[in-house]
Amino acid sequence: MSFFDKMKKGVSDAGSKAKTLVEVNKFRLNIQSLEAEIQDRYKRIGQSVFQSTSDELGAEPAIDQKEKVVVLTLCQEIRARQQEIVELNKKILELNNQKSCDKCGRLNQTEVRFCSDCGHEFIQVVTIDVVAAQTATESDVISCWKCHEPMGQSVRFCGKCGTARP
Repeated sequence: MSFFDKMKKGVSDAGSKAKTLVEVNKFRLNIQSLEAEIQDRYKRIGQSVFQSTSDELGAEPAIDQKEKVVVLTLCQEIRARQQEIVELNKKILELNNQKSCDKCGRLNQTEVRFCSDCGHEFIQVVTIDVVAAQTATESDVISCWKCHEPMGQSVRFCGKCGTARP
Protein backbone atom coordinates (compact mmCIF):
# COMPACT_ATOMS: atom_id res chain seq x y z
CA MET A 1 0.00 0.00 0.00
CA SER A 2 1.50 3.31 -1.04
CA PHE A 3 1.85 6.37 1.15
CA PHE A 4 -1.00 8.14 -0.67
CA ASP A 5 -3.30 5.13 -0.32
CA LYS A 6 -2.61 5.05 3.42
CA MET A 7 -3.20 8.78 3.66
CA LYS A 8 -6.45 8.49 1.69
CA LYS A 9 -7.64 5.67 3.97
CA GLY A 10 -6.72 7.70 7.06
CA VAL A 11 -8.65 10.73 5.82
CA SER A 12 -11.63 8.51 4.97
CA ASP A 13 -11.56 6.91 8.44
CA ALA A 14 -11.32 10.33 10.10
CA GLY A 15 -14.27 11.58 8.06
CA SER A 16 -16.34 8.55 9.03
CA LYS A 17 -15.52 9.02 12.72
CA ALA A 18 -16.36 12.73 12.51
CA LYS A 19 -19.71 11.91 10.90
CA THR A 20 -20.47 9.41 13.67
CA LEU A 21 -19.53 11.97 16.33
CA VAL A 22 -21.83 14.57 14.74
CA GLU A 23 -24.71 12.06 14.72
CA VAL A 24 -24.11 11.07 18.35
CA ASN A 25 -24.04 14.74 19.41
CA LYS A 26 -27.24 15.40 17.48
CA PHE A 27 -28.95 12.55 19.34
CA ARG A 28 -27.61 13.81 22.67
CA LEU A 29 -29.00 17.29 21.97
CA ASN A 30 -32.37 15.73 21.15
CA ILE A 31 -32.22 13.82 24.44
CA GLN A 32 -31.49 17.03 26.37
CA SER A 33 -34.44 18.72 24.67
CA LEU A 34 -36.75 15.81 25.52
CA GLU A 35 -35.55 15.83 29.13
CA ALA A 36 -36.34 19.56 29.36
CA GLU A 37 -39.83 18.87 27.98
CA ILE A 38 -40.30 16.13 30.59
CA GLN A 39 -39.29 18.52 33.39
CA ASP A 40 -41.79 21.07 32.05
CA ARG A 41 -44.55 18.43 32.14
CA TYR A 42 -43.63 17.49 35.73
CA LYS A 43 -43.87 21.16 36.68
CA ARG A 44 -47.26 21.52 34.99
CA ILE A 45 -48.56 18.41 36.79
CA GLY A 46 -47.43 19.86 40.11
CA GLN A 47 -49.06 23.20 39.38
CA SER A 48 -52.30 21.50 38.37
CA VAL A 49 -52.41 19.45 41.57
CA PHE A 50 -51.45 22.44 43.72
CA GLN A 51 -54.18 24.61 42.19
CA SER A 52 -56.74 21.92 43.00
CA THR A 53 -56.03 22.16 46.74
CA SER A 54 -57.86 24.44 49.12
CA ASP A 55 -56.17 27.00 51.33
CA GLU A 56 -56.69 24.79 54.40
CA LEU A 57 -53.54 23.23 55.78
CA GLY A 58 -53.43 19.47 55.25
CA ALA A 59 -56.47 19.45 52.97
CA GLU A 60 -56.63 16.74 50.29
CA PRO A 61 -56.50 17.93 46.69
CA ALA A 62 -59.93 18.02 45.09
CA ILE A 63 -59.01 17.31 41.51
CA ASP A 64 -61.98 17.69 39.21
CA GLN A 65 -62.45 15.66 36.03
CA LYS A 66 -60.97 18.40 33.83
CA GLU A 67 -57.78 18.50 35.90
CA LYS A 68 -57.55 14.68 35.91
CA VAL A 69 -57.61 14.71 32.11
CA VAL A 70 -54.87 17.37 32.05
CA VAL A 71 -52.69 15.37 34.46
CA LEU A 72 -53.22 12.09 32.58
CA THR A 73 -52.42 13.77 29.25
CA LEU A 74 -49.21 15.21 30.69
CA CYS A 75 -48.27 11.77 32.06
CA GLN A 76 -48.79 10.22 28.62
CA GLU A 77 -46.62 12.92 27.06
CA ILE A 78 -43.87 12.21 29.62
CA ARG A 79 -43.96 8.47 28.86
CA ALA A 80 -43.80 9.13 25.11
CA ARG A 81 -40.73 11.36 25.55
CA GLN A 82 -39.08 8.79 27.83
CA GLN A 83 -39.55 6.17 25.11
CA GLU A 84 -38.02 8.56 22.55
CA ILE A 85 -34.99 8.94 24.85
CA VAL A 86 -34.62 5.14 25.06
CA GLU A 87 -34.71 4.90 21.25
CA LEU A 88 -32.14 7.69 20.86
CA ASN A 89 -29.84 5.97 23.37
CA LYS A 90 -30.15 2.76 21.32
CA LYS A 91 -29.11 4.68 18.21
CA ILE A 92 -26.11 6.15 20.04
CA LEU A 93 -25.00 2.66 21.10
CA GLU A 94 -25.40 1.40 17.53
CA LEU A 95 -23.30 4.27 16.16
CA ASN A 96 -20.60 3.49 18.73
CA ASN A 97 -20.75 -0.24 17.86
CA GLN A 98 -21.83 -1.09 21.41
CA LYS A 99 -24.62 -2.85 23.24
CA SER A 100 -25.63 -2.81 26.89
CA CYS A 101 -25.92 -5.99 28.95
CA ASP A 102 -29.52 -6.34 30.12
CA LYS A 103 -28.32 -8.08 33.30
CA CYS A 104 -25.56 -5.78 34.63
CA GLY A 105 -25.70 -2.73 32.32
CA ARG A 106 -22.06 -2.93 31.17
CA LEU A 107 -21.30 -1.72 27.66
CA ASN A 108 -19.90 -4.36 25.31
CA GLN A 109 -18.92 -4.40 21.66
CA THR A 110 -21.79 -5.49 19.40
CA GLU A 111 -19.97 -8.54 18.05
CA VAL A 112 -19.51 -10.31 21.42
CA ARG A 113 -21.88 -13.09 22.48
CA PHE A 114 -21.26 -12.83 26.23
CA CYS A 115 -21.01 -9.87 28.60
CA SER A 116 -17.41 -9.16 29.57
CA ASP A 117 -18.43 -8.35 33.17
CA CYS A 118 -21.11 -10.86 34.21
CA GLY A 119 -20.92 -13.54 31.49
CA HIS A 120 -24.57 -13.13 30.50
CA GLU A 121 -25.25 -14.47 27.00
CA PHE A 122 -26.69 -11.89 24.59
CA ILE A 123 -29.84 -13.16 22.95
CA GLN A 124 -31.17 -9.79 21.91
CA VAL A 125 -29.92 -6.26 22.38
CA VAL A 126 -31.73 -4.41 25.19
CA THR A 127 -30.69 -0.89 26.11
CA ILE A 128 -31.30 0.22 29.65
CA ASP A 129 -29.13 3.19 30.27
CA VAL A 130 -25.99 4.49 28.63
CA VAL A 131 -23.08 3.92 31.01
CA ALA A 132 -19.64 5.41 30.45
CA ALA A 133 -17.53 2.88 28.57
CA GLN A 134 -14.51 1.45 30.37
CA THR A 135 -11.58 1.22 28.03
CA ALA A 136 -8.49 -0.87 28.71
CA THR A 137 -5.00 0.33 27.93
CA GLU A 138 -2.64 -1.80 25.84
CA SER A 139 -0.76 -2.96 28.95
CA ASP A 140 -4.05 -4.16 30.53
CA VAL A 141 -4.92 -6.57 27.71
CA ILE A 142 -4.78 -10.32 28.42
CA SER A 143 -6.12 -13.26 26.40
CA CYS A 144 -8.88 -15.75 27.15
CA TRP A 145 -7.34 -19.08 28.17
CA LYS A 146 -9.88 -21.00 26.04
CA CYS A 147 -10.31 -19.08 22.75
CA HIS A 148 -7.38 -16.62 23.06
CA GLU A 149 -9.59 -13.56 22.47
CA PRO A 150 -8.00 -10.35 23.87
CA MET A 151 -9.60 -9.25 27.17
CA GLY A 152 -9.08 -6.30 29.53
CA GLN A 153 -7.91 -6.70 33.14
CA SER A 154 -11.34 -5.67 34.50
CA VAL A 155 -13.15 -8.25 32.36
CA ARG A 156 -14.39 -11.30 34.26
CA PHE A 157 -15.87 -13.25 31.32
CA CYS A 158 -14.72 -13.61 27.73
CA GLY A 159 -16.92 -11.64 25.33
CA LYS A 160 -16.44 -14.22 22.55
CA CYS A 161 -16.91 -17.61 24.25
CA GLY A 162 -18.29 -16.68 27.72
CA THR A 163 -15.55 -18.49 29.66
CA ALA A 164 -14.87 -17.14 33.14
CA ARG A 165 -11.40 -15.71 33.66
CA PRO A 166 -9.33 -17.81 36.10
